[in-house]
Amino acid sequence: MPSPAEPGAFVIGSAVVLPPATESAEDAVRSGRITESERERLGVTRVHVADEPAPLLAAAAARAAATRAGAAPDQVAHLLHAHTYYQGHDFWSPAHFVAHEAGFDACVPMSIGQMCNGGAAALDIAVERVRSTVPGAPALSVVTTADTFGGDGFDRWGSDYDTVYGDGATCVILSPRADRTTGPALGVLALDSRARPQFEAMYREGDAFGTTPHALRAAVDVKATKRAFFQRSGGTAEFRDVAVKTIGELVAGVIDRAGVGIGDVAATMLPRLSPKVLDLMYSEAIDPRLTPTLHCERDTTGHLGAGDFLANLDHLRRTGLIADGQYALVVGGGGGFTWSAALVQKLGPATPRT
Repeated sequence: MPSPAEPGAFVIGSAVVLPPATESAEDAVRSGRITESERERLGVTRVHVADEPAPLLAAAAARAAATRAGAAPDQVAHLLHAHTYYQGHDFWSPAHFVAHEAGFDACVPMSIGQMCNGGAAALDIAVERVRSTVPGAPALSVVTTADTFGGDGFDRWGSDYDTVYGDGATCVILSPRADRTTGPALGVLALDSRARPQFEAMYREGDAFGTTPHALRAAVDVKATKRAFFQRSGGTAEFRDVAVKTIGELVAGVIDRAGVGIGDVAATMLPRLSPKVLDLMYSEAIDPRLTPTLHCERDTTGHLGAGDFLANLDHLRRTGLIADGQYALVVGGGGGFTWSAALVQKLGPATPRT
């Protein structure tokens, strides 16, 4: 077997910011937003609920991650901000707001809109930016996500099938190098994506194109468009088959590119989705040898929109789920459809670094 690949970039800081207020699944049942049988399928006990705009949460996550990484503002070259839902204004750039609020006024901000795969898509771009850093120039890239699903426009419990959307923000700081001064880090050995655009209609089927936001419905209704899509396509079988094949090929390719054996993967982090949704796309796609390593941290966060991928990286970096020197696989996806996977290695004080 070839030696493990050299990391293309290092996650030297990370943060997840979750608002203090929560809503429980039991409360959602009592209020009639979901049924008891739906609650049992969700795999979630409670989610966090924000009373402030998503970009403010993202800026807080960026500041926290930068502090943990010891990153000075003038070291940041790029900031990429991903989201799935409304960011508080109709016509503006939330990425520039996040950069300014976090104190990164010398960087180039960029907003990424790729549904729930947005965090992974932004990470992919950031890794390439870090790899192409010119000697002597600012070398760090910051990736943030933030979504809040409150108000009348989105029912976090009932707008989608078997998915609860929780409020929160995430951030990772990427560097071309890591040393003992940066604390725990993750080396990104491989990162890749696969897309199947023929499924984009799942989130618009049956609806005409609107001319203004919420012109067709006062609230987002993912159930309506998914129901229309699967009725037209004769059920979920085709989507399931394509998803399983695509994710399986993606994961196998990322592990191979990383130059590690499948038995070396100590943890596999899946999106923070219900067991039913994971079974639809991910469970059969993951090599059976990885089954004992599967983890899904959805219980008290729910699905964080564009943030699951980065939240899972933060979990790997900050907790003891994997030991120093061990490898982990992170898998995610989003409507359209696009799926992404990364193979990372945890680097602690006892682990040699580039």
